[in-house]
Amino acid sequence: MKVERWESVKDLLYQALQLPVAERAVFLDKACSSDASPRAELESLLNAEESVRTSFMQAVPLGDPPMGRDGLAMEPGAILEPGQIFAERFQLIRKLGEGGMGQVWLADQTSPVRRPVALKLIKAGMYDESVMKRFRAERQSLAIMDHPAIAKVFDAGTTPQGQPYFVMEYVPGLPITDYCDGKKLRIAARLELFIQACEGVQHAHQKAIIHRDLKPANILVVEVDGKAVPRIIDFGLAKATTPQVEGETHFTHIGNFVGTPEYMSPEQAEPGAKDIDTRTDVYSLGAILYVLLAGSQPLDRKPGEKLPLYELLRKLREEEPPCPSVRVSRDREASSATAQARSTQPKQLASLLRGDLDWITMKALEKDRSRRYGTPSDLATDIGRYLRNEAVVAVPPSVAYRARKFARRHRAAVVTGCAVTLVVIVGAAVSVWQSVRATKQRDRADAEAAVAQAISDFLQNDMLAQASAATQAGPSAKPDPHLEVRTALDRAAARIAGRFERQPEVEAAIRDTMGQTYEDLGLYPEARTQFEQALYLQRRVLGATNPKTLRTLGSLGYIAQLQGKYPEAEALDTQALDAQRQVLGPEHPDTLLSMRGLAGVYLEEGKYAQAEGLDVQTLEIRTRVLGTDHPDRLQSMSDLADDYFYEGKYVQAEGLDTQTLEIKERVLGPEHPGTLVSMDNLATVYADEGKYAQADVLLTQTLEIRRRVLGPEHPRTLASMNNLAVGYMKEGKYAQAQALFSQNLEIMKRVLGPEHPDAAGTLYNLACVAARRGDKGQAMTLLSQSVDHGLPPREDLGIEKDTDLASLHDDPRFAALVAHAKQVAEAKQKASASPASK
Repeated sequence: MKVERWESVKDLLYQALQLPVAERAVFLDKACSSDASPRAELESLLNAEESVRTSFMQAVPLGDPPMGRDGLAMEPGAILEPGQIFAERFQLIRKLGEGGMGQVWLADQTSPVRRPVALKLIKAGMYDESVMKRFRAERQSLAIMDHPAIAKVFDAGTTPQGQPYFVMEYVPGLPITDYCDGKKLRIAARLELFIQACEGVQHAHQKAIIHRDLKPANILVVEVDGKAVPRIIDFGLAKATTPQVEGETHFTHIGNFVGTPEYMSPEQAEPGAKDIDTRTDVYSLGAILYVLLAGSQPLDRKPGEKLPLYELLRKLREEEPPCPSVRVSRDREASSATAQARSTQPKQLASLLRGDLDWITMKALEKDRSRRYGTPSDLATDIGRYLRNEAVVAVPPSVAYRARKFARRHRAAVVTGCAVTLVVIVGAAVSVWQSVRATKQRDRADAEAAVAQAISDFLQNDMLAQASAATQAGPSAKPDPHLEVRTALDRAAARIAGRFERQPEVEAAIRDTMGQTYEDLGLYPEARTQFEQALYLQRRVLGATNPKTLRTLGSLGYIAQLQGKYPEAEALDTQALDAQRQVLGPEHPDTLLSMRGLAGVYLEEGKYAQAEGLDVQTLEIRTRVLGTDHPDRLQSMSDLADDYFYEGKYVQAEGLDTQTLEIKERVLGPEHPGTLVSMDNLATVYADEGKYAQADVLLTQTLEIRRRVLGPEHPRTLASMNNLAVGYMKEGKYAQAQALFSQNLEIMKRVLGPEHPDAAGTLYNLACVAARRGDKGQAMTLLSQSVDHGLPPREDLGIEKDTDLASLHDDPRFAALVAHAKQVAEAKQKASASPASK
């Protein structure tokens, strides 16, 4: 049997087995209406013994069989057991869930670190080459996601027996609906928690990832320092590894997607289900919101009623659910328990839901996706308006509605009115004013929604489509770990020109998103091109001081910094910061971000006092406004520790880095990118203090994680290689240091280009190693090459003081080289001005 036919029959067989025997014939009539050839095979398998069906559904896997606890080979397709060692470093503890093709296990990772993890794997015999390709593409997509509301992916691979698996953060939490009910959270608290989940999904969409199986069981809630935090799981994995939850039926369509009928969008339920975009996640979020508010799912079913799959999908496509307030009022038997779980009374709950919350929920659940919220961010923004007693986009505008909103927000002013005539006059004037103001707000919100929808359409039709095409490339495709995402971006960038001539703001937003993604991949020239074009459009359409324009200006400054163009970066960051302080105020998040960016440039230029001054201000504001454990506050602590390090204040630097690392490991996890940065920083301080053993442990661990998660050529991986090599050099392990620096230099020249400042810095480090080993000739050659490549300013102005080059200080050639380095630096600074900074 051909692979495609085998997959088709297997999927249909699985679906049929989920149905009662009496309903299978009807299902087969519908499923095989366009292709009757599988019908006979399916009927034969359904009538066969259970052992025959099992052997068909779980075919013998490729490679050697897995090993049991006794060290003996297990039979193909054997059931995994608690205590068994999987992939040589995961000890299975207990099964967390199981779906049609996948299993989820709680496991104890034994190396390189010990911690509990969620191990997700494909059942033996249920995978083929197409699944393997999908796994590789998903791993790369997941590696670039970084959001507090998204569970982290630690590892992914294939066992020697050919069994693919994912290793994710174990989230010991409850589904968001169960958590809210158990804590008896009021409606406002539920909405605030839900907004965080929406922000996580929005982050995934910005990375060109659609979840497609959002439901309460995939949004778990944990408590961090007593605060509820959502964690979204199974991004991109739901196709193969989503565990089945009691009361929810998984549906696997031949169109190759997995969903849960109670939460999937109507377009997912269509035959073929190929035209799926980001708005399918908006619908699923709306269904979750419905349960959070009304205590039941939008699909109307009697308690304990089990409908056939095709009937569920029909209802999903054709029947409109009642508003949440109507559902609560109508279901009197359940309304008391529902209201009690929300710390209120049935009548009060119905009254609270009636109006804005009804409209918001039903807009998210629109069967016509063009009428839904365009993005999860739009949904979250409208909920935020409701919580602030502002006019929501989901409600048609009217004078009476705006007046009620005004009265609610300004109740004290209304109550103090003492003259009926005055109240009528003022009320009429206020109603007109509020109506005009609210109309402007709604028009602005509609414009933002239109921009977001256009971005969503472009991502779906261009970036996601190109990503899918790249993923399906044949064996001749270049083995680049970033190939799929980069190819999609490059093709989308080529297609955007001329597409939005009448929508320059839309084009600017899309280019900004693409620039951010290029930046994440370490493709700085491509990112710079997108940011420059976005900045030009924003200045023309929005104005030079619009917050969006200033954010893009800051992004361009950061790219200039990453490219080693420090004077240009300083000019761009200074321009953005001055405008943001005036327009947004000194404590606005955008202003603080620009302060941090400018401080980073000062540090690269050796202006340590100026960098420290800015970082001290930023840390003070963020501590006061955000609290001690906020990621932005932790970043400011790391920045200030860097300043101390370069100023030689090692005690202060070690104290701050140690404190930062402890908090990040507790809050973010041991393999979070931010945690790895703090590990690098602390290790660097250890090395300069002579604590080499402690430094080696941290640097080796960081490098291993980055190679595995980001790939061997990612800029952050190269930074880890450089840090470890520097540690080896200071420790006197010159052979190891030279080998790592040389490997790093070869990759940098190939990936970043021979003229990149980091390449010059690596040549400089190789010169230091040669000087320490006493090879003056090689040291002078390498140092000369480093200067010709454009040695970074912080180093070229301090060459004569560098103790690593002490053996060269008395060489006459060295003095001439120092003078030449300063001339090169001055010429580089004069030539680095950019039109974008003017």
